[in-house]
Amino acid sequence: MLLVWCEYYVRRPSAIARDPYSQGGAADDAPCQISARVSADQGRTWSGKITLQENFGTDNVKHPNLLRLASGRILFSFTVRDIARKDLTVFLKHSDDDGETWSKPAALSPPGGVYFTNADHIIQHSSGRIILPAHWGEFYGKGDHYVSLCFYSDDQGATWKNSTRRMDLPKRGAEEPAVIELKDGSLLALLRTSLGKIYRATSKDRGETWSDPEPAALPSPSSAPCIRRLPASGDLLFLWNNASPEPGQTHFPRDPLTSAVSRDEGRTWTNFRNIESRRGYNSAYPSLTFLGDEALITYYHSSRSQSRDCDLRLKILPNRWFTERA
Repeated sequence: MLLVWCEYYVRRPSAIARDPYSQGGAADDAPCQISARVSADQGRTWSGKITLQENFGTDNVKHPNLLRLASGRILFSFTVRDIARKDLTVFLKHSDDDGETWSKPAALSPPGGVYFTNADHIIQHSSGRIILPAHWGEFYGKGDHYVSLCFYSDDQGATWKNSTRRMDLPKRGAEEPAVIELKDGSLLALLRTSLGKIYRATSKDRGETWSDPEPAALPSPSSAPCIRRLPASGDLLFLWNNASPEPGQTHFPRDPLTSAVSRDEGRTWTNFRNIESRRGYNSAYPSLTFLGDEALITYYHSSRSQSRDCDLRLKILPNRWFTERA
């Protein structure tokens, strides 16, 4: 197994001497590279750290997505940020030798504006189409607004197109879509919003056009969701911050981190269970991999007070845990 994450770093002595309750250099535009560790025992122990992608951006590289094709080739997408130029570009490279060597990164997204992706959100449709969810805005800063879309490729990642009818909402818009293929071949997107709840939209043409988003009965601050299918039952499994935003806030609280199950393709949700619940802390941006009868969930964990740095957590749960009574 290869665990991949965004790792902030410092290269100047003055930047390492932070005080408690300072920001600690973990803002969105702070220097960041993409790091990895390897496990040969289903996540119980991990190797030393390797650098999977050096930072060649003006600010950072972030948002890793990996997908193994039937040929064995691994696709690796990530974003490269230049905030001063209001530019965030999605890049793609590939490996044909299990990650030992990689092709030269090439821009996947068109020029102009900021294209955010989320870690571990790329999927492959049953038709073979590769789908990379994203959200786009013309600028980045206070008062920004985003629309959600999907990049898609029908030639194993050689060329890419993007949605012609996108998803939009009031305030900050529609962000960080988590996308899953439904049993009829259509797509379901569950969206981060600044409206106090998760919204949902569907696509009947594999991501080329999308319906108008509608509210789902799931409260949420402005934070990223994750969706998968349970291997045994095929039911949908949703991970997100199950909380209403605090007064005057949109992004918080990012606690608890909760799972829910849908047995009707995302129309209703049951079996609400907290994966992490710790007041005064953030537990957010989950990623999930099924291995045998276990689910490996990673997420970032940090103090709301900024009194300590952010860390990456791994929780391993039996698949049956999500449908058991709490």
